[in-house]
Amino acid sequence: MNTPEPFLSVEERLLDYVRNCRMDNGSYCGWRYREWGLPSIQDTFWALRIYRKLSRTPPSAGRTRRWLESELPSILEEGDSEKTANAFCSFQMMGLTFPSEKDWLSPLSKHLFPAGTTVLEIEGKIRASWLWLVLERHSPKPLPSIRNQLARTLERWMSDVREKRIVLDLPGFGALVEGLRAAGCLDKPIVERVLNLYREPDGGYRLTPDSRTESMECLWWGMRLDRLCSDKNTQAFTALEETVFSCEARNGGFGPRPGAIPDLPSTGMALDLLRNIHPRPLH
Repeated sequence: MNTPEPFLSVEERLLDYVRNCRMDNGSYCGWRYREWGLPSIQDTFWALRIYRKLSRTPPSAGRTRRWLESELPSILEEGDSEKTANAFCSFQMMGLTFPSEKDWLSPLSKHLFPAGTTVLEIEGKIRASWLWLVLERHSPKPLPSIRNQLARTLERWMSDVREKRIVLDLPGFGALVEGLRAAGCLDKPIVERVLNLYREPDGGYRLTPDSRTESMECLWWGMRLDRLCSDKNTQAFTALEETVFSCEARNGGFGPRPGAIPDLPSTGMALDLLRNIHPRPLH
């Protein structure tokens, strides 16, 4: 398959973008050169993940480790599932040990119940539930009662998606699928049937079944679910690859949509997509 440019050039430009997102204290911010740019655990997680995906050592790794350690108390105190999951994975990638003496899992449970009443509230609960289940596997103090209750709740939500036709956006549906997988109750044929509603004829993935809006996150979740459920690659690779490259910016990063300002999550997702399209080593 022909690609717009040699992958080595694409990856080097991408790495230049990531390096330029590093702050002096070792953290990362995709908006570094804008006055509202502040370091975030999400950006730092995606930057570290990109370095690992490309088998590169992050520059100033010692500063990044110290920043992560300094930020962890406030992250745990905040009790946000996504920030805690990003911190946990970042600690793992940097060879740090997450605290084993502290019960950091229980505070996250307050965000899980009761279920929301609007679609946006449900999507938020689904994402928090999935990440909570992932973290629960690694917690020194597991909470099986909540885990079992979450599994039943996720199954009910999936039933609502199928039978009551509750429309989730694709990232929300993806988080629901991953939550069911983490709970050990994933039904792949059902997921495959629902995922068909999000597919575009050219191999892309729309935000919702009744919307043709695409984004890098939709492409990422669509391919992730495709590979999870059918263990096969998307058919229209050429169109999918062109869509990914249409989101590339001059500084080497990737944005959520063509012409959008690049950010670290979209750049990391773009790298994942290109590596999935071209599973062989790129160098």
